[in-house]
Amino acid sequence: MSEFIKRPAHVALAVPDLAASVGWATTVMGLREVEREAGTVYLTHSDCHHSLQLIEAKSSAVDHVALEAHDGAALDALAKRLRAEGIEIVSETPQEKGIDRAIRFRGPAGHVLEVFTGMSDGGPTVTGSGVQPRKFGHPMLTAEDSGPTVSLFLDTLGFRLSDDVGEGVLVFMRCHSEHHGVGVGKGPRSGLNHYAWEVADIGVLAHLADVLAANGGKFIWGPGRHGAGENIFTYHFDPAGNIVEYYADIYHVWDEGTYEPGRWSLDDLRFANLWGPGPPVEMMETAVPIV
Repeated sequence: MSEFIKRPAHVALAVPDLAASVGWATTVMGLREVEREAGTVYLTHSDCHHSLQLIEAKSSAVDHVALEAHDGAALDALAKRLRAEGIEIVSETPQEKGIDRAIRFRGPAGHVLEVFTGMSDGGPTVTGSGVQPRKFGHPMLTAEDSGPTVSLFLDTLGFRLSDDVGEGVLVFMRCHSEHHGVGVGKGPRSGLNHYAWEVADIGVLAHLADVLAANGGKFIWGPGRHGAGENIFTYHFDPAGNIVEYYADIYHVWDEGTYEPGRWSLDDLRFANLWGPGPPVEMMETAVPIV
């Protein structure tokens, strides 16, 4: 467990067609709009204020990735560590609705990371439409040189290594028992490859396939089962060109004392899919840039 980070919390995405993105999130993804102001919409999968933030912009980009700290003391300790390591904190006050305290800093590949405490209640738990996730799962970040970003999560934020594919080509790290709360991969640019949501089981993923088909969408990969993480997966594009993963049945590390990180060769495509083909070109080439 990370001494600082309790959980991955949300992503904030810049989108060129706010109405289309909000419509997709509420109709297909099962999220509920909580609040909006000045071109920003906050959506939730449950009773928290938001687990997805959409920001109207000229083009698609990732604005920031947010992690929740255990408490105020953990947030203060992290801020102290960042300063000691010479990492600039670009904001020490909340820059969005629904949170009490927050810091933002920029990672070595340019990603803006937010760590916060105290998210307000977002209202009813049931959203009532689409395929409602039971939690926000993780972001998969990309960088031309992934090593420094991996080091940030492991050495500064206190994540632990779960699986390593191709000696740093894809790295999966955890802050609690779930196999990964963040992934970092080598990509064509610094940005975001996908963001992920957990559902109960493969039956929910089958329902998602029907909802996608009814709304003009489709899976670009899956259903399948990753070797790294063991989760059953599906991926689809949202209207802004971001890849959305819905997954179930991910591996949990319950015994930190005996777990050994997986080491996978890129030639062994079982790391990607135990059931069938490896990732399509769309998966490998997508890296929505940083704002």
